[in-house]
Amino acid sequence: MRREILVQAGKRFLADNGTMLASAVAYSAFFAIPSVLLVVVGLFTLIASPDTITSLMHHFRQVMPQQATDLLGSSLKRLDSHPAQGVVITAVGFLLALWSTTGAMTTYMTAINLAYERKDRRSFVRRRLVALKLVAIAGAAFVLVAVLLIFGPQVEKLIASHADGARGVINWLWWIAQWPILVGGLFVAFSGLLYFGPDIERREWRWVTPGAVTTTVLWLATSGLFAVYTAKFGSYNKTWGALSAVIVMLTWLWLAGVALLLGAEIDAEVERRSLQSSHSGRSNPPYS
Repeated sequence: MRREILVQAGKRFLADNGTMLASAVAYSAFFAIPSVLLVVVGLFTLIASPDTITSLMHHFRQVMPQQATDLLGSSLKRLDSHPAQGVVITAVGFLLALWSTTGAMTTYMTAINLAYERKDRRSFVRRRLVALKLVAIAGAAFVLVAVLLIFGPQVEKLIASHADGARGVINWLWWIAQWPILVGGLFVAFSGLLYFGPDIERREWRWVTPGAVTTTVLWLATSGLFAVYTAKFGSYNKTWGALSAVIVMLTWLWLAGVALLLGAEIDAEVERRSLQSSHSGRSNPPYS
């Protein structure tokens, strides 16, 4: 990706008030979390043990701030102690989760259309259907991560128990192999969100775009640095007490929104330059 594309995309991101739009996306996503937890937690606690929940939160702390994982982990453990409530909560929360998550995605779609300098012409029903598709993409990525973190260690231990002297090698190989799978799943999810979000017809699907690469790298980097900051230098617990988890979660979602919208600006700039090249008779590849 050429430097001038990145610079121009950054300028357009600021001109489009990208940080403010990321705040709106984060706010909408945050208010979708309770209803999603009603469903996810209800299903999860029916099959997961307290040890599994602890192990899952331990892995999530590698990419999420501790306050956010504490908030999620405490919710899981409370419902795990009352499994009968899980069925009721799951049934009640499904419709709420469907409405709130698609609502959050429509906010994201409005923001990403600004990057492409377009007004969303899709009807209310079509927007909700597209939003449902985006929710499915994000949900599939989450399920991949959760399944890998929950069942992966169990499979690794089972293989290692039959490997005799190769136990250490298998542990090392598993530690190396899990990260490409996790990053790959995250990358595909971001690619889908960037592709289906804007109201643009007849776009060619590409597995790898500069925007998706930038979003993935930026989100992983900022999430990791923010997690280190909140663990080592932040004073959220001392200042805000119980509200610290909410503040950290909102900030973390805002960072994800910034990464997504900046990635959208980059892909939009690449497409604009590709159209200009085609109109001028040149045949430069759009993602060179």
